Amino acid sequence: MLSHTDIIRLRRWVMGLGGKIIFIFKETPYRLTIGKFIHAEDEDGKTVDWSKAFGTQLPHQVLSTYQIEQITVKLREGERVFKNLTELLRRVGK
Repeated sequence: MLSHTDIIRLRRWVMGLGGKIIFIFKETPYRLTIGKFIHAEDEDGKTVDWSKAFGTQLPHQVLSTYQIEQITVKLREGERVFKNLTELLRRVGK
């Protein structure tokens, strides 16, 4: 389970690399994206209202509530796909 502090750590890491992290969930068409901003996107990558996508949940609560299908990290030099948070956190160095 991630905390709010972990989310901020992920954001700082990915911003330092000039990229973004996209969490794709099995139960919803909406995605949690961490980059310059932390926001919700639809399947086409368009920003949607957070409350429409995830209600009143905070980002760390969303990651604890929904089952992650995959995590995509987009960087200048390409993309990397992770199957779960454990793999991503190992890469980040948590």
